[in-house]
Amino acid sequence: MDWWAVLQNILGAAGGTALVLLLAKYLGDRSLQRLTQRHSTEQAEMQNAFSMGATSHMAIVAFDRYTGFCEEYIGEISRALYALIQEGPAYRPANGADFSGIRRKWALWLTQDIEAELDRFEDRLLRIGADAQFFGADGSLEWSEGNAKPIIGYLRNTLAVEELTALRRELVVRSSRQPF
Repeated sequence: MDWWAVLQNILGAAGGTALVLLLAKYLGDRSLQRLTQRHSTEQAEMQNAFSMGATSHMAIVAFDRYTGFCEEYIGEISRALYALIQEGPAYRPANGADFSGIRRKWALWLTQDIEAELDRFEDRLLRIGADAQFFGADGSLEWSEGNAKPIIGYLRNTLAVEELTALRRELVVRSSRQPF
């Protein structure tokens, strides 16, 4: 056997293997590059959609109007609950016109779900008073700020205050991040 032929066979086999490995590495790197590029593009598109949705003029106006509604509505609810606490359970907290007037004023900025939930809320609130039965430890009728807490909690849930606070927090965190 000729040593030169053996050496050529060994080098040929090694070269062929190296060529196959090199081709596999090249194809794997290209695939990884395309995948990374696609992921980066999708991430940039999601960030852009979030930024545009959160900072667009319409989003800002809608958020500001909704906040205005919440502040005015909560103010009226607070007045009604304060009067109920001061006057006791025989007091009728409102006639409903105050609440519906506020809702009509801000109607464009309220969803149908919120409107429906506020209808139920106002109906219950208007029934408080002579129909409500809050008893103290001695058996006497009693109305206190403690009775108002579940009402405020229900309203906070209906108006999605927790979600809006979380969204605001997320916007602050994202805007304060330094770009890489």
